[in-house]
Amino acid sequence: MSLTQVLLLLLLLLAVAAFAYALGRNSSASKSNPSSSAPQPPHTEIQTTAPPVRAPQARPPVQTPAKQSSAPTPRTATSQIASWGYQLQKLDLRHASESPFDILVIDYAKQGDDESALTPTELERLKRKPDGTRRRVLAYLSIGEAESYRGYWQSSWKKNKPSWLLKENPEWEENYAVCFWDPGWQSIMCGSAEARLDRILAAGFDGVYLDKCDVFEDMRAHHMPEANARPDLEADMVAFITRLSGYAKARNPGFVVVMQNTESLLDRKELRRVLDGVAKEELVYGVDSPEKKNSREDFEFSRAQLDLMKRDGKFVLVVEYLSNAAKIEDAVRIVGPLGYTLFISPKNRELDKLPYDQPMV
Repeated sequence: MSLTQVLLLLLLLLAVAAFAYALGRNSSASKSNPSSSAPQPPHTEIQTTAPPVRAPQARPPVQTPAKQSSAPTPRTATSQIASWGYQLQKLDLRHASESPFDILVIDYAKQGDDESALTPTELERLKRKPDGTRRRVLAYLSIGEAESYRGYWQSSWKKNKPSWLLKENPEWEENYAVCFWDPGWQSIMCGSAEARLDRILAAGFDGVYLDKCDVFEDMRAHHMPEANARPDLEADMVAFITRLSGYAKARNPGFVVVMQNTESLLDRKELRRVLDGVAKEELVYGVDSPEKKNSREDFEFSRAQLDLMKRDGKFVLVVEYLSNAAKIEDAVRIVGPLGYTLFISPKNRELDKLPYDQPMV
């Protein structure tokens, strides 16, 4: 083979090799071409720098259980008290037992004295409502005044008064203000089988309804020497109620303790803690005179104080002394939305009737 033929053959081989190399690159390129009919993965850019740091997303607040209060849980929740009744004189057992009330406040005794005290059988009758459900029956107890018709009263006291016994209440005959912090008076209230609270517990009442807790206000007006001798009368009353509540609940943990009026003390947490409920007389009418509407200032103050109890899960009872139908309707309209339980008693304030036959307007 001549030199020329050899060169031509080499050129031919180089041409074939070049053609084969070009064909292979074109085939590889067609597999990654975006215009290809094969499905392609989404386009992503290559990061040449570190990704930016993202701020952490706010987490939803962690729901932690509410802190348990040390206050005693009331046996009768606010939502369960649709109605209540209040009668201290001339109690008719049949009429009272047939009432629809969830709570009934009555005197420990039919005539006020120990001889007419309600028997366990009579009390059990009052605890059962006509529909068979349970009613709470609370005993009235005045802790700020001594009453001459009670079993503890001694006839000699009118001439030889104990050091804690003060003058007669000018608005209520045979009711006498007392130095309620005095151990002599407090021993009459609790601490022995003959004491008033002990008798109420032994009789089987569901609770106690404490009255005249605001006697310190009367003392500042009519018994200034005794009032001025105490640095903090309000604290004295809170301590007394705390003692009574603790004494009763130690013997019956479900015992209900209700304070009437004295809402000015309700901003003291230590007092609210030992109460299960509060009652308010004349929230809407009657502070200045029977059936006269109270001032807006008086109403709003009492409402704000009573709401402290409601926010604590305690119940609020209200009694209005009214006989005028239009004013009864107005009281119902005002009190109803507040979440309190209203009872209407005749305007004479005798609390000798238990009206429930007529529907409340």
